[in-house]
Amino acid sequence: MKKFHFIAAVVLAVLALSSCTNTDYKNVIPANAPLVMEVDIRSIAEKSEFQQSKSRQELEKGLSVVVAAKDMDKVKGYIEDPMSMGFDFSEPVYAFMVDMQTLGLTMKVDDEDAVKDFLLLLNKQGMASKPQEKNELISGTLLDDMTYTYDGTTFLLLASLEKSGGAKNTKLAQRLMDQKKEDSFFYVKDVWKTELYGQVKCYACGGNLPKEVMTPLLELFPKNIKPSDVDVVADLNFEKGTATLTTALIAKTDEAQKLIDEANENMSKIEGRYLDKVSDNAVIWMGAGVKGKWLLEKIKANKTLNGLLFASERAVDAGQMLQAIDGDVSLELSASEVNPNDVEYMMYAKLDNSKFLADVDDWKQSHKDFGIDMKDKGNNQYLLTFDGQTYEWGVQDDDLYWGTVQVFNHSKESTGAFLRPYEKAIKSSQVYMLIDLDALGREGGASSVALASQMFGHKLHIKSIILQSWAANGMALTIVQENKDENFLKQLFQ
Repeated sequence: MKKFHFIAAVVLAVLALSSCTNTDYKNVIPANAPLVMEVDIRSIAEKSEFQQSKSRQELEKGLSVVVAAKDMDKVKGYIEDPMSMGFDFSEPVYAFMVDMQTLGLTMKVDDEDAVKDFLLLLNKQGMASKPQEKNELISGTLLDDMTYTYDGTTFLLLASLEKSGGAKNTKLAQRLMDQKKEDSFFYVKDVWKTELYGQVKCYACGGNLPKEVMTPLLELFPKNIKPSDVDVVADLNFEKGTATLTTALIAKTDEAQKLIDEANENMSKIEGRYLDKVSDNAVIWMGAGVKGKWLLEKIKANKTLNGLLFASERAVDAGQMLQAIDGDVSLELSASEVNPNDVEYMMYAKLDNSKFLADVDDWKQSHKDFGIDMKDKGNNQYLLTFDGQTYEWGVQDDDLYWGTVQVFNHSKESTGAFLRPYEKAIKSSQVYMLIDLDALGREGGASSVALASQMFGHKLHIKSIILQSWAANGMALTIVQENKDENFLKQLFQ
């Protein structure tokens, strides 16, 4: 029951955040805060159509269990008109870490008396202590575990992640409320200098985040960057038909910036050279613009990828092929028409040279040791069979191709329809990946993946997932709805 009291109190507080003009309520966020999140509650409430949602009905039903019957009309009034609680939040609410043991929340006060009435209502339900005035501030506790402090402009809530943080938080709240603007986070850091438009923005100091968070994140960015050398800025934006998470790294050291610059020098915008070669029944496609020599270095530095590279060299000298790449690379995955547990694929790459073809005869000699058969079809085209699978590969003009026979044949019949709606976005990217959940579920493919796509995609009416990188230190993950006019937030709240 106490857990529900906590949830109800927090929900009521969050619902309050929907009104007008900023003064200095952000100044309580310390300059060295390791994590800061900005949330546009008003926009989220509007886009989710919360007031007309089932979630609102369920909230009222749940609150009726813990709120006295005589007070329910007042609570319903707060839900209907959050401004009546005294908070002014057309400006965002900010959640932040003071250190890695204390969580803070700050919001703007519009009507100090209304805030007091709201807290007295929580007190009657056993959710908060009565507000007490001291040192020109009004303070108290929420569910015994959190400390609230406010004045005529700022409401500050502190929660300790330690068991004995109550007394500490009272002193900390006083210090933060007295903090000068010059010592505040937004005065010192211009973290939103990257263009972010979402309803949720987040800043994190890489060196202060847990390794289990930073390690997988940095795997997506240039190698060898240390968490302590970067800050992370993220943005979550909900629009009609899409939800997009954008992430960017901000270098704090020359070493980190050098690694980012090096990656950008070896990556390029996708020209779209192979877009019309992707078969119409593809389920996953990935494209990039890259210099092969640099790419090979990064593959060899990764234990897993280097193992795959080594295994492939039973058939061809993949290292030579990779070094020759300079420009567009296209990789398509399709469902097998023979075995639903198999995946067929096709790769194209723009070459700087094809010198590796001079060694093909030597490759043929070594194939006998591995039970591999490669037939020469003429004009630098080959048919390769090993591990029970047959591949078409070869070089035409400046293009290397390699893939299973099924996709190779389908690619020759392609109308280019699979990627046509995304062409403009693809050509503005260094890396672009499209997962068509509709096609994946429909075509089958690796059965476990197909099943997951059906359960996840159709439940939330998701058509596809897109991963896009426009620079070495920035990327975006977009969820695309089946209905382009649908609202992802509305679905979550229904």
